[in-house]
Amino acid sequence: METDKGERKVEESRERKRLSETPPDDDCCPICFGSFTVPCRSNCGHWYCGSCILQFWNYSSTSKPCKCPMCTCKIVNLLPEASLQQQQDQEVMEVLKSIQRYNLLFVGGARGLAQKVRELPFFIKRMFQALMDPDTNDSYLAEMRLFAMVLSILYRATPFDFIPTGGLGIGRVFDFSAITLVLILRLVGIYRRRRLMQREMGPVKNVRAISQEAFDELVKENMDDLGMDPTEALEDAIQTLSLQGVDLSGIVKCVPGEGGVKDHPAMQCLDKLNQLNAGSKDQFTAQDLVPISGLLNNLSELCSDKVESGNAAIVTKNGGVELVCSICSKIPTESQQTLVSCLKTMASLLTDVQSTEAFRVSGGPVIVVHILNTDGIQDLDILNSGFAIVAAAATGNEVVKESFMELGVDKLILQVLSGQTKGSVQSLYDAIRVLLTSDDNRVVASQVYGYARRFAKIGIARALVESLHGGLSSTSLVSASIALKAVAVNDEICKSIADAGGIDALLKCVDDSGEQGNKTVARTCCSLLSKLAGSDSNKSTIVEKGGMDRLIKLSARFSDDPSVLQEVMSIISVLCLRSPDNATHAIEAGAAELAIQTMQKFPAAQQMQRSSCLMIRNLVVRNPENRILLLNNGIDKFIRKAKENHESCKDAATDALRDLGLDNYNS
Repeated sequence: METDKGERKVEESRERKRLSETPPDDDCCPICFGSFTVPCRSNCGHWYCGSCILQFWNYSSTSKPCKCPMCTCKIVNLLPEASLQQQQDQEVMEVLKSIQRYNLLFVGGARGLAQKVRELPFFIKRMFQALMDPDTNDSYLAEMRLFAMVLSILYRATPFDFIPTGGLGIGRVFDFSAITLVLILRLVGIYRRRRLMQREMGPVKNVRAISQEAFDELVKENMDDLGMDPTEALEDAIQTLSLQGVDLSGIVKCVPGEGGVKDHPAMQCLDKLNQLNAGSKDQFTAQDLVPISGLLNNLSELCSDKVESGNAAIVTKNGGVELVCSICSKIPTESQQTLVSCLKTMASLLTDVQSTEAFRVSGGPVIVVHILNTDGIQDLDILNSGFAIVAAAATGNEVVKESFMELGVDKLILQVLSGQTKGSVQSLYDAIRVLLTSDDNRVVASQVYGYARRFAKIGIARALVESLHGGLSSTSLVSASIALKAVAVNDEICKSIADAGGIDALLKCVDDSGEQGNKTVARTCCSLLSKLAGSDSNKSTIVEKGGMDRLIKLSARFSDDPSVLQEVMSIISVLCLRSPDNATHAIEAGAAELAIQTMQKFPAAQQMQRSSCLMIRNLVVRNPENRILLLNNGIDKFIRKAKENHESCKDAATDALRDLGLDNYNS
């Protein structure tokens, strides 16, 4: 009886959701996690931004309806919010037109067939666009071959005979033509992608530069013409050029008479390496490797020196990256110690876009991936040094990211994670994080979302989950958690991580970090858990496993650390989003007391205050009964104080006051 009532309650809830005319005020788009723009309701009742769900469809088969990211139902009808029909905005009208076309493609019955015929040009256009998309999962090869077979049958049925077959037969001619067309279109798509990326690279900031000779001449003029002593002349030149906006990185700044450019330790190492490299054509001899190894170690120490932080720029400006790439390609595979020294030196040189571009132009990605594939797969030092280069080179450079992905670095990462090497490769996790981070400001649209989906598809997400099972005893727990958070970019991937035992492992780590007082692990695991909780099915799993109580318990153990409390409240906020039942569980576990105590205790912690406001909003927006408990404890005065003191809290605090039912929430 109780089961029947529960099922009816669930069905009624689904029906109310399906029939809702506008998106919930406290909801957000499950794809972009932002406020709704051109909101559309699917036939299963979930709301999305119109452009987001259409873009999501672009990653699936053109001939099939898009699957709902929330419940995997086939979306055969998208219903825009009624008020949108009144708008005259050009962008809104374009999205509505695209939604109408989508709906026409997937109407069933005779009417649907007629509509498909009418929309055939649009369907063909979409299919050809998909054929030229390098990221699509469907090559449409089977459809194209089927179409070619139909054409060959029609050709045989006609009296025409104008196509030379060369003994292959008309069927094979059409079949081979279809395969060739698919291949050509895919190559065209790859070419267009590269050209588009080059065009989208924004203009590099116009920074004035100066040569070493011009700088030395300016110092000399200060001494000869103005009568300054050497130290004063040098300081004046540096100050004058800095005020003029001249970039002095890579310039050797030495006092005249106390040494020159050639006396700089980094330049001396560079000159000696140049001589050794010039004397070898294809491969270094065993006699050369000893001095090369020593020089590379010295250069690496100089470039990694935090006191003399400009050494790496000096070496880069004088061709150091190109030289080290050349040396790296000539070191024999059996000379692992020298190879490690070379890789470490390279990683220390890659500090900015100029150095990473020099690395790319010199064929660095090809050299590094080749070494990792052939020489380093069983050597921890080579793996750590090699992936450190991947992380350094891909930082802030979208083109280098693409180069590594084209070379199959994702498969190499999976191979290492799958346990074919003994020990932990810490830099591997940094490489994953950097490859999946959109950090190149010169690029309008990054490809990292597609890379993350590719990582998850081949099994990297599951392999990272295995790294979590080691718990706090694992040295790679924090790094693996950060990397896994970068991979978890959509609902499907978040679900797969949960299915692989990711939530169980994280909750155990949360418990252990509280017992051992490890705030770094607590923050990192809570942050990842918050990302996974973005999936509605994962929310239920976390709550069912006692997640609310465990989080409140963790907050009690770290009651003096606002950074941990901030992460705890962020998870509770996500768990309560669109879920009145979870909000009730949170109140029962003690979330109200947590919000009141933390806001009172840490008024200066901006991010924590904002997280608290967001959590309060989700606790009360669908649970009016929770408002009384919070208001009776004076939560509104703490929210108003946060709103007044912190600009970043203004919007969140206003929303929280409104959802608490206060009329003067804007004051």
